[in-house]
Amino acid sequence: MYRPRSDPPPLSSAFLKLPDTLLLVFDRSGHLNLISDAWSEALGYGLGELQQVSFLDLLYEGDREACREKLEAMGRNGSTTLRFASRCSRKEGGYLGVVWNLTYDAAEALFYASAHETAVHLCAEEAHLPEVFVDGLTGLPNRSLFLDRLEHTFRRQERRPEMRFAVLHCGVDRFKVINHSLGHRMGDLLLMSVANLIRNTIRPTDMVARLAGDEFGILLEDIRDVSSTLHVVSRIQQKLQLPFTLHEHEVFSTVSFGIVASGSEYQQPELMLRDANLAMVRAKEQGGGAYMVFDQDMHDQAVRRLELEMDLRHALEKGQFQAYYQPIVNLEQQTLAGFEALVRWNHPGKGLISPLEFIPVAEESGMIVALGRWMLEESCRQLRQWRERFPAARELSVSVNLSSKQIVHAQFLDHVRGALDQSGLPPTALKLEITESALMQETERAIALLHALKAMGIRILLDDFGTGYSSLAYLHRLPIDTLKVDRSFICHLHEQENDRHFVETIVQLARRLGQDVICEGVELPRQAEILADMGVGYSQGFLHSRPVAAHEAEMLILAGLRPGAA
Repeated sequence: MYRPRSDPPPLSSAFLKLPDTLLLVFDRSGHLNLISDAWSEALGYGLGELQQVSFLDLLYEGDREACREKLEAMGRNGSTTLRFASRCSRKEGGYLGVVWNLTYDAAEALFYASAHETAVHLCAEEAHLPEVFVDGLTGLPNRSLFLDRLEHTFRRQERRPEMRFAVLHCGVDRFKVINHSLGHRMGDLLLMSVANLIRNTIRPTDMVARLAGDEFGILLEDIRDVSSTLHVVSRIQQKLQLPFTLHEHEVFSTVSFGIVASGSEYQQPELMLRDANLAMVRAKEQGGGAYMVFDQDMHDQAVRRLELEMDLRHALEKGQFQAYYQPIVNLEQQTLAGFEALVRWNHPGKGLISPLEFIPVAEESGMIVALGRWMLEESCRQLRQWRERFPAARELSVSVNLSSKQIVHAQFLDHVRGALDQSGLPPTALKLEITESALMQETERAIALLHALKAMGIRILLDDFGTGYSSLAYLHRLPIDTLKVDRSFICHLHEQENDRHFVETIVQLARRLGQDVICEGVELPRQAEILADMGVGYSQGFLHSRPVAAHEAEMLILAGLRPGAA
């Protein structure tokens, strides 16, 4: 029998078997609205019989009064959660000791209950579990016990070098969406259901644990090779094709898996679990319901990303960022209309780092808010300086990109006002670019923000137009001044008729909505000619100039171009 190495008492084999979580939903009168099939097996009743009884009827008669008092107190004292032990009567006699986790929903007057069988059958006053090893929601082993068992497996492999095992780190896809849309109680029921599904799919000799949140760990011992883990993943995914019934809701869910097979490179359980987590994150990036087998490249990339994030945290305070400017040209007048401001990172040891590499890291870490604020302030300051120094720049505008995290930031409007006030730039000279994907994350909040910006006199550009899938559904609601056509529709414009038709359609749509059009990625004179003939107002691309530093942008202004009306 396996015993944990820590101080708490050893877990018996009956506890390590870990039967299904027992689920109930009942009202103030005790009427059962939902009861899981696991209760039928645990108490020896038919499911139809159990549906005819109340919650208190399930309890051993000696525990009913104490339980009734606890339930009534939850309604009176405002408490919404409760954990306690009691006994449940078996049909054939005797009782089952369980530990309850209760949550009370005052709005619906419903109790959501999960119960886990104790290792020994104790009365309510005596029941005690080594909770340091047990997850309170699902009844599964927790991370500590999982790592302890994994270390024990490492020692077994030292004695039996031919033994193979694997660790699977799995996470419920889009779990936050379920929590936010249906509530945390439904989220808890889903986690219990997923826990039961995994527990009933693996072999009795294998182990499943809840590691944290919506993440589970699976330890598969004595396997042939990595292909054995894929059979387990396949069985779990097949079972997930059916919906979970969660108290009047049907929920479809998928799980992503990261897989690490045993090998001589691992000497510590934590490192093996870490790499399984890295592989799971990569699997989630595939869109969910996928698996990824870990390789060393994943770890190397994770190390590089961590180094990049650490450097990024100091880059702003050390003045390593620089604003570059790419011209926007009035096609009809062939004059400079303004610039798009683009951030560049001049790393002291690595040189210029591509925005494609550091912007996603800034987004994920939240540093994009501070970086975006700096870009706003720097771009407004620079354009105001140009307007004061060069007559040819007095009608130019500057466009600054917004991230989705800036849009939802509570102080974003203050950041914009501050940048304008500090620089003295008029609001009409500032344009803010927002992508369709950013709009989709919090559409209603984004629309309200755009209207507030519009009221300040700032002009709004919808970037990467045509690459999204729902912009037309809400385009008429957005206070958009300009549509920016993505470069993917321009690069073959001169040789593919379908791309020309697409751009013509956008131009016609923009005219009807009273909006301008900017085409990005213009590299050839022929592309510019075709766009001008269509009536496209503005173009941007390498044909005119690459993004350049501020002093090089000044040379473009001084080249004698007359600024066009933006």
